[in-house]
Amino acid sequence: MTGSEGLTTPAGAGSGETKPGGPGVPGGGGGGDAAGVEVKAGTGRPSLARSLHSRHITMISIGGAVGAGLFVGSGVSIQQAGPGILIAYALTAAIVILIMRMLAEMSITRPDTGAFAVYARMAFGRWAGFASGWIYWVGWPLGMCVESIAIARIVHGWIPALPVWLTALVMIGIVTAVNLTSVRAYGEMEFWVVWIKVAVIALFIAIGLVAVAGLLPGTDAPGVGNLVDHGGFLPMGLSGVVIATSGAMFSFSGTEIVTIAAGETEDAAAAIRKSTRTILFRVTVFYLGSLAVIVLLLPWNSAAVGESPFAATLGHLGLHGASTVLNVVLFAAMLSTMNSQVYASSRMLFALARDHDAPSVLARTSRRGVPHTAILLTVALTVLCLLFQVFHPTTAFSRLVDITGDTVYVTWIGIAAAHLVLGRHDRADGRRPAPGAGVWLFPWLTWATLIALLALYAVMIVLPESRADAVLALALTVATALGGLWLQRKRPTAL
Repeated sequence: MTGSEGLTTPAGAGSGETKPGGPGVPGGGGGGDAAGVEVKAGTGRPSLARSLHSRHITMISIGGAVGAGLFVGSGVSIQQAGPGILIAYALTAAIVILIMRMLAEMSITRPDTGAFAVYARMAFGRWAGFASGWIYWVGWPLGMCVESIAIARIVHGWIPALPVWLTALVMIGIVTAVNLTSVRAYGEMEFWVVWIKVAVIALFIAIGLVAVAGLLPGTDAPGVGNLVDHGGFLPMGLSGVVIATSGAMFSFSGTEIVTIAAGETEDAAAAIRKSTRTILFRVTVFYLGSLAVIVLLLPWNSAAVGESPFAATLGHLGLHGASTVLNVVLFAAMLSTMNSQVYASSRMLFALARDHDAPSVLARTSRRGVPHTAILLTVALTVLCLLFQVFHPTTAFSRLVDITGDTVYVTWIGIAAAHLVLGRHDRADGRRPAPGAGVWLFPWLTWATLIALLALYAVMIVLPESRADAVLALALTVATALGGLWLQRKRPTAL
């Protein structure tokens, strides 16, 4: 398939056209079995049951991005950048907002379980969809390993006799069972657990702001001392800020899950628009608000901040009981994030297999409409990643955070590039972005986003502290792209 062919509908990809049973058609049903597994009319190829509602999608878009990356991984980023972490997260937040609007524009027109892998395929050809999908999939088992280690550390604090790797393995087993049950079970779990996440973060920020103002009994207003008294606002220089963006990328990863879930949503367009409209508020309040409270109240180079910034902040305020409650909530929050990671990665594998870019066995679905073989392969890679924790218990967490963040860079670069091509194609055909979707000042802000991502990634390759992980992610990207080119030449079409 060539790039120009990609601007038509690739085989197996939902383009938003009216095709019976196609994954891009809400409510389409060209065939199926009693389990609700749809089959694309005339092809016998499976798609997924549409069991998610708009309320699920809104919470999924929050839940996938609020986990260990924010609650624990942000401590690693603070150690890398000092108070400059606020710059790293503000820059990443601006990029996230633009990326999500790009995805919203493309997804409303072309809702599909493969999401941005399908869009890369449509824009540049089969090789791009192949590379985008596989890179995204590899990143999620790594991220799930990070979440499981973070949960296991909490449990280890409660029960020191339990080794971290064993608890992590049990947590992986739990989310695997939930995802194998049904997509509705996943959606319901996310809906209720994410409400708890939101409430806890809002309460944390409220308590922090009261303390910053000096209104909390027994606590003096800290002023800006912690921002400037420990080596300055940028103690590691701008290089520290750039390095910290990898952790920030990992923290924000998961916001794009809403576009993957569009393929299993009853009204994909409405759900995506609603989620996109609220993302600016979410990333500003949840991430920048909570991190601002942490660096204002505590010295950035405190060992406790590096280990668990939220718990350290509450402990500093004398709220030790609240720290215990927070750990309980963090346990549930990170478990739900793992839930989303299994969901997103397995659906990407399903889409790759459906489009003949992965073994066909991965497109098999259970009687409940769940891609069980894709889930099991994802979990198998996650378990293998746990070996890193066994052999390198002190460095595994931070290394996995950085590597996963680098794969997010690659994914977002692909999204911006695809949007440039598909956005121009849509506008040439007279299609304008729906309200609440689309990037402002197209194509200039899309170009600005793409250039910013490429520049940041180039700097990470140059800096010795981040070079190894950045080069590893780049090498993986090149390898998958070459694999996609080989497959495209061998089998030009996916039929």
